Amino acid sequence: MEIHAAGLKALESWSGTRIDLSTLAAFDPQDLWTTALGVRTKERFYQNRLSGKIGAVVFGSMDWFFPQFARHLAHLQPRVYPIVIAQTLLLLGLAEREKQTLLHAHGSDFLGLIRSLSVNPHGARKFHGWGHGFVWMSKNGLYEADMPVVTHLPYVMEALLLLAAVPRHEVEGKEIFDDTWPFLESLPVMHDAGDELALAYAAKPEPWIVVNANTYAAYAYALHQTYGHASRRHTAREKCRRMVQWVARRQNGDGSWNYYHAEQFSGNFIDCFHSCFTIKNLIKIGRIFPEMRELIDPVVACGMVFLRDNMFDHQAGLCRRFVIRSQTDPFRWDLYDQAEYMGLLVDLDLLDEAEQLRATVERIFFDGQHWYCRIDLLGRRWGKNFLRWGIMPFLYQRAKLIDKQQQRSRRAPYGE
Repeated sequence: MEIHAAGLKALESWSGTRIDLSTLAAFDPQDLWTTALGVRTKERFYQNRLSGKIGAVVFGSMDWFFPQFARHLAHLQPRVYPIVIAQTLLLLGLAEREKQTLLHAHGSDFLGLIRSLSVNPHGARKFHGWGHGFVWMSKNGLYEADMPVVTHLPYVMEALLLLAAVPRHEVEGKEIFDDTWPFLESLPVMHDAGDELALAYAAKPEPWIVVNANTYAAYAYALHQTYGHASRRHTAREKCRRMVQWVARRQNGDGSWNYYHAEQFSGNFIDCFHSCFTIKNLIKIGRIFPEMRELIDPVVACGMVFLRDNMFDHQAGLCRRFVIRSQTDPFRWDLYDQAEYMGLLVDLDLLDEAEQLRATVERIFFDGQHWYCRIDLLGRRWGKNFLRWGIMPFLYQRAKLIDKQQQRSRRAPYGE
């Protein structure tokens, strides 16, 4: 998919780096763990078996010291990820807010790519969902490559709405958007009591509820309430409201959320970017449903206090990775944490703080030509051009920051 030079130059000025839109495929931190041996190793690790612990050390060390060689040895190839495509489209929407030249010219290519990445494990008609794109073993069990997950869905839905706003692509974009409803409705109910509702991460049995996944599901329902079929809007609104209630009541006293809602689970953790996901989606829902702001705003405020007090390292000027962690690795800083926290600052109009974080991140994670997704304990950059893992999210949030800065500049009195 080739983009003409003038349009590409405009996009690169927004992203702050060179973007090759002829291929958005990239390697990923999870690559080695998606192999058959990697999946078995993780399964045994989660079962607390010695072979799993030894295997995890071997895999982790190989990945740390020889990331490119390890991927070559495992015959791994770069992949295209739905979230990368979606955030590239959203970045394009900001870059050409007025003309929409690229969206008009290449929207069909993007729609075709979105369709090709859609997974439909049961072959249902008029069904669209997006998954990891690889086999993934988690503490909640095995997720096959063709298993859609709810945490990817709203990003693609937002991108589809952007494409549907271009007359040439309106019908197809809206059709795919509407066909995400059956996937949402296929998610098993994990909790249903009174005015609370919680759904599964994917359409499969799961032992524990993933908290941030329910904010993604709630936001997806909010989008359907606003842009979907009229006959579905009441259901969408009610499910969204009940999931927001559930998430709000699972917030800890310090403003944090555990990754899993599980009273007795030694593998639980509290990290930065999943906490940011939860807050981000609540903010978006509040914009769609102002009447929910009375519930959402205090939850968001409390969550931001937690992030500032516990996650943000004021001396380093970066976000820490964990407050409570369930396993160790050799990485100190993660670009995903910085991207999502900066996005919250932008969403809350804390632009000066966001600008300071942007400058720090670019100094540390960018070498002038390439982005890296992590910094290890030795201070070395790691994960060159691993787009999905923090790089494209950061470029998109950076574009949002630039957009808001430009809007603020236009509103400011002359000479200010």
